Amino acid sequence: MLRLCGPGTRLCDGVARREFLRAGGLALAGLTLPEFLHHRAGAAPASAPRAQRCLQLFMWGGPSQLETFDLKPQAPVGVRGVFRPAATNVPGTQICEHLPLLAQKANRYAILRSVTHTGVNHGTSAYHMLTGHLHATPGTLRHPTPNDLPSLGCAVSRFGRQPQDLPAYVALPSVLHDGDGGEVPGQGPGLLGQRYAPFYVHGDPTRPDFSIGSLTLPADVNGRRFRGRMDLQTTLEQAGEHLGRRPVASSLDAPYEQAFRLLQSPAARQAFHLAAEPAAVRERYGWHHFGQSCLLARRLLEAGVPLVTVYWNAPHIDDLQHWDTHKDSFNRLKNHLLPPFDRGMTALLDDLHTRGLLDDTLVVWMGEFGRTPKLNKAAGRDHWGFCQSVLMAGAGVRGGQVYGSSDASAAYAAESPVGPEDLAATVFHGLGIRLDQEMRDMQGRPLPLCTGKPVLGLF
Repeated sequence: MLRLCGPGTRLCDGVARREFLRAGGLALAGLTLPEFLHHRAGAAPASAPRAQRCLQLFMWGGPSQLETFDLKPQAPVGVRGVFRPAATNVPGTQICEHLPLLAQKANRYAILRSVTHTGVNHGTSAYHMLTGHLHATPGTLRHPTPNDLPSLGCAVSRFGRQPQDLPAYVALPSVLHDGDGGEVPGQGPGLLGQRYAPFYVHGDPTRPDFSIGSLTLPADVNGRRFRGRMDLQTTLEQAGEHLGRRPVASSLDAPYEQAFRLLQSPAARQAFHLAAEPAAVRERYGWHHFGQSCLLARRLLEAGVPLVTVYWNAPHIDDLQHWDTHKDSFNRLKNHLLPPFDRGMTALLDDLHTRGLLDDTLVVWMGEFGRTPKLNKAAGRDHWGFCQSVLMAGAGVRGGQVYGSSDASAAYAAESPVGPEDLAATVFHGLGIRLDQEMRDMQGRPLPLCTGKPVLGLF
């Protein structure tokens, strides 16, 4: 997994700059980045894409459908809660009263009110939504394994368009972790291998001077020295081949050249240079991790990154809390969750539209599941996979529509159910990636890239 940190004197894995060159002449940065970029040139070509890029916004914790996009004002008080529906700029469509900015942009996105699966565990439900595949042991606490199926972003990195000087998939602002500190499954490449791992950007995007310091070479390693290390690495690999040993990596020249281009690319440096945005623009997105991550995502998409994932996942850094509202939900939603989401999401949609990007950018907003229709004794809602709301916009998605419906208490999908497999198929379809392609597990057995059907009614 390749990760970039903010400014600091140590690399992300704790290796000091003076340890940049490992024993045996292996460049630490050289190994990680080329593994990430390895075999990009050999990726199978996809059909002509309808969308040029995709933005995935994942709300860790599970947003309540009843307090966001599927309110039930006629339900009993123990179901409907205290929030009221409010009119949008689309006649007949209502959303939560505490999303006033998004209410005025409803013509730009579609609401899917019938997304459904059977999971109630955070980790394996996130896996299902992020990969489009049911976890092998759903309902249990699990961490990533090499046998996992890849996230949508990693699959796009393998089967989709390959940019020359930028990563094929970027995730930010941090990795999702569960309550015991373990990494949530479904975020990584799994059986595809680390060469298709996410390009993680770590750091605090709310800082006015936020930038990616690790996108440049260390001060004591200039371009000539770095290229010399690449040449040394190649020599060592060739020597290993002559001795009958399998090289650490195959076809090193292209990955190392691409690694060098990424480190030296003005386009890459500019895309990650969030401080280049005017203060008024950063203010419009909101000075919190979600807003600033959305802004950085827009810059990356505009620069040519095919898929970016923004995780809502920084409760320990700023005032944002996760969406797991088991208690005190109305206070948490009204004062901590809905306002920054409303602001950041609206600014993002406005920016994509104004800059001409929304026409060929597929935007997907979702969480791992919805919430129970009945309120619990702590004024909260518990885990519920059987019904949740998802937003989609751009790349031909008809804004202003409501796709599918739930029952009277938003407990189950009543019309046009959509599973995680279908959401994945919709993303692949939108990006022009063939759904009939296969992956191979650790034993070489073929596995389908996707088992769902695209939701063509959205387009």
